[in-house]
Amino acid sequence: MSSILAAVRGAFAAADDTDLPEPGASGADAPSTPKGNTAMDGISQADHDAAVAAAEGKGHAAGTTAAAERFSAALCADGIKGDGVRMSAALDLATKSPAMSAADVSAFVLANVSPAKAAGTDAAKYDEERLAAAAGQAAPGARSTDPKADAVSRIVANHRLATGTAAKG
Repeated sequence: MSSILAAVRGAFAAADDTDLPEPGASGADAPSTPKGNTAMDGISQADHDAAVAAAEGKGHAAGTTAAAERFSAALCADGIKGDGVRMSAALDLATKSPAMSAADVSAFVLANVSPAKAAGTDAAKYDEERLAAAAGQAAPGARSTDPKADAVSRIVANHRLATGTAAKG
C-alpha cells in the first residue's frame, strides 16, 4: 500500500516539490497558499469575491428551480393531483425527505396512502337534499297553494295600502 502512495506522491511531487507537506506532517503544517500565488495569478480579491457571489447566486437560483420542479412533479403526478389527502402526504414526504426524487415520492404515496372519499357529485341527490332542508321554510315571493290564504293575503295587503299602515314585523 505504501508503494502506491509513494508512486502517487512522486507523480505530484515532480511538478513542484515545495508545495507538498512532508510525510507524517499534520494539516496545520501544510502551506496555506501555493508558492508564488499571492495575487491569485492576477485576479484581484474584489474580482474573486464578485465571481464567488455570482456563482452562489446562480447556484441558489438553480437549486430553487430544481426544488420547485421536484415539488410540482410530486404533487401533480397522476393519482395524486386533485386528491387532498394524497397531496398533503406527498408535500409532507417531499419536505421531510429532500433526497427522494419526485417519482419516488409519488410512488410511495400512491402505494401507501388511500385516496380521499369522493364528494357526492350526484345532482339529483343534491337537489333532493336541498329541497328536504328547505321544507317548511318560507320562500320570498312564493305563492301558497291554498286559495283562501291567497285571498286573505290580498285583502290584508289592500287594507294596508289604503290605510297606510305598515306590516307588523
